[in-house]
Amino acid sequence: MSMLSSGKVLPTKIHPPLLRPMAYRVLSKKYGLSIKSDGLAALSEFIGTTFGTTWKQNSETMKFLELFASVWKQQERGLFVDRAGVEEVVNELKEREKTNVKEAHVPKRKTATTIDNFLVGNKRTSTEVEDNNPNEQRNNDVDDDEGPLDQSLDLNDDTKSNTPIFSEEPLPLAQEMDITPEESEKDEQDLDWRDYFKIINSSEQRKFNYNPLKRQLYYQPEKPSHSGMLHIPSPQAKIDLFRTRYFLTRDRLLRNENFQTGNDTFNPLSSMFQMKNSIQNGQSDQITAGLAITQIKNLLGRDSQNFLLLGMLKKNSKGTWSLEDVSGSVEIDISQTIPSPGLYFIPGSIVLVEGIYYTVGHKFAVASMTYPPGERRDKTLDSIGNLDLLGMHGNSKSSFVPRLDNEIKIRLHLLERELMDHKFVLLGGDIFLDELHTIDGLKKVFQRLDPDPPTVLIFFGSFTSVPVHASMSSKNISATTQYKNNFDSLANLLAEFENLINYTHIVLIPGPNDPWNSISSLGANGILPQKPIPTFFTKKMNRICKNITWGSNPTRIAYLSQEIVIFRDNTIELCKRHQVVFPIVEQERENELLLLEEQMANTSIDDTTMLVDRIISEKEQLPAKVVETRKIIKTLLDQGHLSPFVDSIRPITWDLDHTLTLHPIPSTLILCDMSSAPFDLTYNGCKSINPGKFTHKRKARYMEFQPSLKSLSHEEIYF
Repeated sequence: MSMLSSGKVLPTKIHPPLLRPMAYRVLSKKYGLSIKSDGLAALSEFIGTTFGTTWKQNSETMKFLELFASVWKQQERGLFVDRAGVEEVVNELKEREKTNVKEAHVPKRKTATTIDNFLVGNKRTSTEVEDNNPNEQRNNDVDDDEGPLDQSLDLNDDTKSNTPIFSEEPLPLAQEMDITPEESEKDEQDLDWRDYFKIINSSEQRKFNYNPLKRQLYYQPEKPSHSGMLHIPSPQAKIDLFRTRYFLTRDRLLRNENFQTGNDTFNPLSSMFQMKNSIQNGQSDQITAGLAITQIKNLLGRDSQNFLLLGMLKKNSKGTWSLEDVSGSVEIDISQTIPSPGLYFIPGSIVLVEGIYYTVGHKFAVASMTYPPGERRDKTLDSIGNLDLLGMHGNSKSSFVPRLDNEIKIRLHLLERELMDHKFVLLGGDIFLDELHTIDGLKKVFQRLDPDPPTVLIFFGSFTSVPVHASMSSKNISATTQYKNNFDSLANLLAEFENLINYTHIVLIPGPNDPWNSISSLGANGILPQKPIPTFFTKKMNRICKNITWGSNPTRIAYLSQEIVIFRDNTIELCKRHQVVFPIVEQERENELLLLEEQMANTSIDDTTMLVDRIISEKEQLPAKVVETRKIIKTLLDQGHLSPFVDSIRPITWDLDHTLTLHPIPSTLILCDMSSAPFDLTYNGCKSINPGKFTHKRKARYMEFQPSLKSLSHEEIYF
């Protein structure tokens, strides 16, 4: 196929890793060239434009790579194939093709007789006599290794072929390269896991807008920022912050089988109250109709009727609780509300409430309250068209967003199972580098890890025991200088372990005491997402460690087919402090305590022990730590957000709210929470991990996570 006729094919976007096996066989294996990532991307762009959707089956793709490598070697461009070199060689090939096309339409004229032409002419004549077939002529004067691009040949020579560079004749590639069909197929199937491994900070994460009418996500290209100017989010970003969360949650809820009615009217026969009674009475087969959601604006004029509402729970200007959706807000009465157990109800969470609306006072009496049901990752991806939200399979544009190919997903999943030796080590949080016992604990951990270095080593802040702010200490050393010295000490410690600094990718996640947050909040919970630690403090670490990433909070890791979200925050503490108090629940607890006290006062010691055991066995109570763990994970994943609080509790940078979303839920959620004990559980297919605090009673604690099997092991070292 001629490049000049590339418009006849259907152009396509080729992800560079898909071209890598083919390019490796030609450029690296045969010609000894090393392909850089930008050079491979440039080749992918050109081949996708020139050969279209059939580039992989078209033999002209391999022929082009042969010609490209031949010209590269002839021009002595060096060992490494980069983007600039690719563009220059491609332009030269285009010019040569144009010359050949012009030659094909120019009448042949007799050229001057030279020794070279005479010898070439004699060689052609002898070939014609021996073969006795003029249709099988070929340029025997061209060496196979050099190809038809030998610059010493005269372009006006009669013996030169006028066929364009990209001809449509098939090329016997397997015979030329001495590759068997089995080896060729194997090379095409090879995937390099490094091409599908990426650590993504909040500033690098792609933003998608949601259209609630079409129920589709649209990529929003990042606007160019002017250096030196303060970035201020637009007021529209503040409005979209809640609207996007609401519509994503609403559409996820409507995909639930209990909400497939297709209308906007409430059916009291299918209410939550009736459903609960039917199940308790063993009449679950009578539940045939689905649930329907009513907008708040449609409550007006419908006095004393039962409704199901979806909205954000918050306090209004009067200081009373209210529910708000995109159509309006209504004051709610929770004095008789029965909440679903196992959830934290907090200001800012999106909830489902059932109750009766009263026109007097425009108030909604809530009978029951719960969260919208969660959804598994694969189902959410199917609903959004398997969009590549992390940008691992191609560059997103306003008019094009790459999608997750099913074949690639299967191959990546199989590759994960083969990489059994890959492991992520999660050090506990609050690694205070200004304390000597923390350095001792790190040294012990590094000594154990260095013989068999992990793939990724994650440090969680805070990295100082006191907030970093612009002040002078008693030793007349600024806090920032001391903070920098702490990281220099960590760099000196890591320099003793060559395997870790050479083969392990180190990731550092900031905490509440680290800069950016602490300068303005003095260690309190600051604005999310939190920026990485400033480069002023990281220079020596960058020199020592070959693979290091200063992550934001949160940070995402794309690992083959998995998405791993890393978040450092004391979320459980915030939930306990700000959770909604329901009077009925509190009254039931008081009644139970009073009843227990009366029974214990009237029984002996042995009978009291038996009574407590009986009460515990009847309620099948779990340990408090397990209950808290389940509540916080279910709260975050059902809300689909890492910080489902109102701005007054947890401020968020408006136009970066998309970096905190959990839509779809990740494959693994690493929540480093110092207000909770370490935990490990799975909910809706999401592996949730909390490594806990790093040092505890002269013990250094960390976790080893194996992504291929999603298995976890807790490790402790005494120091």
